[in-house]
Amino acid sequence: MENDEELPEIPKCIACSFEIDNPDDVSHTSDGGVVCDDCAWGCDKCQKIFSTLDDRNTVDNCELWCQRCADHSAHFCDICESMFSGYTYGTDDWDGTMCEPCFNNETSYCEQCDNTYYNGCNADHDYEEDNRVIHDYSYRPDPRFFRLPSEEFHRLYFGIEIETEVRGQDYALRRVAAEHANKLEEQGLAYLKSDGSLECGFEIVTHPMTHKYYASAEPLWEVVRTLKTEYNMMSWGTKTCGLHVHISRTGFSGGSHQHRFLQLVYNNKKLYELLAGRSASHWAKFDDDVDPITNQKSLKHKFDRGGSDRYSAVNTNNRNTLEMRIFRGSLNPRFIKSAIDLAHASVEFTRTMSVKEVIDGGLSCIKLIQYIESKADLYPSLNERIVIHKSVINAIERGSRVSISSQFAE
Repeated sequence: MENDEELPEIPKCIACSFEIDNPDDVSHTSDGGVVCDDCAWGCDKCQKIFSTLDDRNTVDNCELWCQRCADHSAHFCDICESMFSGYTYGTDDWDGTMCEPCFNNETSYCEQCDNTYYNGCNADHDYEEDNRVIHDYSYRPDPRFFRLPSEEFHRLYFGIEIETEVRGQDYALRRVAAEHANKLEEQGLAYLKSDGSLECGFEIVTHPMTHKYYASAEPLWEVVRTLKTEYNMMSWGTKTCGLHVHISRTGFSGGSHQHRFLQLVYNNKKLYELLAGRSASHWAKFDDDVDPITNQKSLKHKFDRGGSDRYSAVNTNNRNTLEMRIFRGSLNPRFIKSAIDLAHASVEFTRTMSVKEVIDGGLSCIKLIQYIESKADLYPSLNERIVIHKSVINAIERGSRVSISSQFAE
């Protein structure tokens, strides 16, 4: 009599329906499906198994990624029409996205503009050079250091770059305004430079000054006010202007102090955007806190040579300074002073902080605001700004969802 016992069911591949009678040839997809060796493939990003029924993408010309990984972590290059990982690149004169090889091969760099173009620079630099008081972007005079007579020897100095434009791209008016602002160079306080990101303007670059010296640098603030009120210059209401604050590296206690400073800024993105007057943009990105090699959140790579994106919230590529690029452009002395206040407060708040204090939440938004408010005489402009935005700051401190608008009052 034949054996009537039911034979075990032989699994079939979900892709090709082939019966797999050898258990060693069976693989399982991430959702539990059975797939044969010929139809199985693994995602090089998430290491999960998929079948030929699932979409796959070639990334960086060598890796196979599943659709979910491609959607979340890859980008499409509009030049070579392939997918890639890592940073995206672009230029001001073209709306497409590029991978790094295409950016290096298909764009051109204009030294006079200090800018990169896809279609080439079309600026009339011969005309721009006609203005003798506006130096070329590469102009770098020997720095002069300013401190009050009452101040002792200082290592912590700040240098600011104030970008400004003329309304209506009136080059004749720009020349007259620049001649007025040139008195700052005659006094040795600052100088004017061209910048490729500006349409019809210039930037005022100060020599290094202490925090207290800026508070009383009335010749500087008089020029800034006059440019706005009498020469129709603007900065706040443009898409091209920013305010950059350079902080001398020698003013930090050491490398660990610089690291705490970066942690403070990057860990409190919403607060710094609020006080800076604008959200993160192409010119001051907060997303470079991810190490491009390990793909993990870390600020260590920002101290490696060439490891930081120049257009970062804090640019660490300069040898002698850390550059805070987060601030919206302004010709309001009170707002500019608040930016210098914030830079100074961020440095001093993190100066003596221990590792334990950092671990225990010492770099929180709440503790920073408490520190600034406790020093109202030292940071008057910044405290005024905190009062104006107190309700939003309270929401940030609570961890509430906050939308940082670009329509702030100057």
